[in-house]
Amino acid sequence: MGIEEMEERMKALEDKVARLEDIEAIKRLQRIYGYYLDNCMWDEIVDLFSDDAESVEIGDRGIYCGKEGIKRLFKEVIGVGGPKSYGELRDHMQLQGVVTVAPDGKTAKGRWRVWGCLAVPISGERRAMFLSGPYENEYIKENGRWLFKKMHWYLTFATPYEDGWVKISTLDIKRPKMDSEVAKPDKPTSIHEPYPSDYIVPFHFRHPITEK
Repeated sequence: MGIEEMEERMKALEDKVARLEDIEAIKRLQRIYGYYLDNCMWDEIVDLFSDDAESVEIGDRGIYCGKEGIKRLFKEVIGVGGPKSYGELRDHMQLQGVVTVAPDGKTAKGRWRVWGCLAVPISGERRAMFLSGPYENEYIKENGRWLFKKMHWYLTFATPYEDGWVKISTLDIKRPKMDSEVAKPDKPTSIHEPYPSDYIVPFHFRHPITEK
């Protein structure tokens, strides 16, 4: 084996290790986001996004653009009640993670499935709920650190524990009235096709065997 061939192999191995490290770093970022979300740590969530972040879309709440829009969504809409309160439960389990890093190692995409167990006030009464749906997210590497660039969580269902997703496939939650313009989305919801719709959220990745 010549020196040039050895150098090529070393470079290929270095690139492979770098991509594996990137994937692990992105998985860690996503998991940390989940723990912050569970505990209503809104400032910490916002800091996980790039200053040049594109947008966030959560269920049917609309699209919030840029870092300022992302801050509005998490602090003034989802986090309108402030910090986590006594008796409140927000467990979001992020499962089935698939991360795809771009060849240049500068951007990536990831898909995750959320299974959630909640205890939150609805119409003045604390209710136990289940919810589910996939994330399709985009990430960017800045100064050696991975950050969120774009986040989209598609609601599959949200239902009271005692009813189940077949009996009540979606829940008309009476959310707090937003009098301030600050809480309004920058754009309307792009896709909202919850269960029992047969809509499949497009996969960002190719089939591992057929490449289709």
